[in-house]
Amino acid sequence: MVDHRTNADAIAAVLRAAGVRRAMGIPSGQVLALIEALRRQDIEFVLVSHESTAGFMADVLGRLTGVPGVAIATVGPGATNLTTGIGNALLDRSPALAFTGQVPLAQLHRRVQMRIDHQALFGPLSKASYQLTGGDVAGQVAAALRLAVAEPPGPVHLDLPEDVAIAPAADASAPPLFQPGPLDESPPPAESDLARIADRLRRARRPLAALGFSLYRTGALDALRRFLEAQQLPFVTTNMAKGVVPEDHPLWLGVVGRARRKTIEAYLAQADLVVGIGYDPVEIGYEEWIPPVPLVHVAGEPADVDPTVRVEAQAVGRLAAALHWLAGLPPRTTEWDPAEHARFRARLEASLRVPGRGFQPWEALDVMRELFPRDGILCCDVGAHTHLVATQWRVTVPETLLVSNGWSSMGYAIPAALAAKLAYPERPVAAVMGDGCFLMMAGEMATAARLGLPIPFVILNDRALALIKVKQERRQYAYSGIDLPLADAHFPAHYFGVPLRVARSAAEFRAAFAEALRAQGPTVIEALVEPELYSTILYG
Repeated sequence: MVDHRTNADAIAAVLRAAGVRRAMGIPSGQVLALIEALRRQDIEFVLVSHESTAGFMADVLGRLTGVPGVAIATVGPGATNLTTGIGNALLDRSPALAFTGQVPLAQLHRRVQMRIDHQALFGPLSKASYQLTGGDVAGQVAAALRLAVAEPPGPVHLDLPEDVAIAPAADASAPPLFQPGPLDESPPPAESDLARIADRLRRARRPLAALGFSLYRTGALDALRRFLEAQQLPFVTTNMAKGVVPEDHPLWLGVVGRARRKTIEAYLAQADLVVGIGYDPVEIGYEEWIPPVPLVHVAGEPADVDPTVRVEAQAVGRLAAALHWLAGLPPRTTEWDPAEHARFRARLEASLRVPGRGFQPWEALDVMRELFPRDGILCCDVGAHTHLVATQWRVTVPETLLVSNGWSSMGYAIPAALAAKLAYPERPVAAVMGDGCFLMMAGEMATAARLGLPIPFVILNDRALALIKVKQERRQYAYSGIDLPLADAHFPAHYFGVPLRVARSAAEFRAAFAEALRAQGPTVIEALVEPELYSTILYG
């Protein structure tokens, strides 16, 4: 019997064996063979309204499941559209594969319709960019999967000329085995380096831990918690690290670089040592918030700091191994006062809830946190509201807040919510965003409606790009290019088939959000909030 298996079939078989169950994108002639091969492998192709959504969804699926998410785009404009979501996967450290269709091999170096150099385009936005020109295509895709999950994880780009896709596969061997989840083959930190950190910690009177989102990839959060509790180490986190230790823990002191940052930094100034653990500066550099005290750094990569930061010791290597070593240190006492921590947290909570005219953003978040299950996944977009969510929204179950912080791309929350609900259909998923973010991705309401995903999409509509407004105020610039005023008082009944509820008060919002959580499909809730709060809390 003649084997008519094509390279597209080989790719699909490898993806299926790796655990891929869906791919996102927009069809075109150059990728139809791949989409058909995926269908034959029972891999769902999820049609989206814009290729950037496919990239964001691949990022989130990879981050949540450990199996690289797959995004597919056509040559030229499809590829350029895809780059925003794939850049997110690079800086937010999510495993993903980006497939782009390409012109036939004979046209690769010609000036023809739609063709651009995809390797030059994706090179700085991925861990690697490969052109699949034949040979062992299945092996190349398997290697890309492995590279995507290797520490630190990220996206890999694969360019597929249309004639290569339909060409016979080199062989019909079984797809290589693939183990989902992070792959950290680095050696453990040197024990002498860990011992130096332990010695420096032992001599500190008021040490402080700064936790980064690399910790989520270790599988050693229990060891982290044992270490913090045994050493009486109060801790702050970056935004993406929220929940690595539950934020109702008595040692929790907040999130660095976000709402009420000066309030938090003033309290942290009492520390005499900062212990950075799993800290990735792609979120926020140490120098942007650290008090003028020494730093010791434990992570998979060396500390990346400016000259103002005093790094006294580093332990670089497999982070899980370091955490288990640190968890074995003997318990100790410090001069921190737990009652003082509690009083600080109470002041911090109160400082966020600034009274004002009309419906306030913090009121909407309080309602959401009260009604939303603790194990539900909240997807947060980028803007002024992100700062408030970071400080106000308590994460007590790991990986239940998804936010773009390394890339910090507006338009993230809607695709993230779609992907999260596809990954975990049994768990509640909601999205929160500003009005500018919604405008970027409003077309994906058609996707949400078509998929029938029961997601509340909450718009904190303050009628402006509020974060930019605050930055213009701080620099004493005139307001320019920030206004998003309501055209009139007549709101549509729906967005592309997704019903709209408008809330002008906390009571109206409570009713709308509760109803959306019970709905069988998606709901948009437009909360008409007042923005003055942000001028007070973002940098205060």
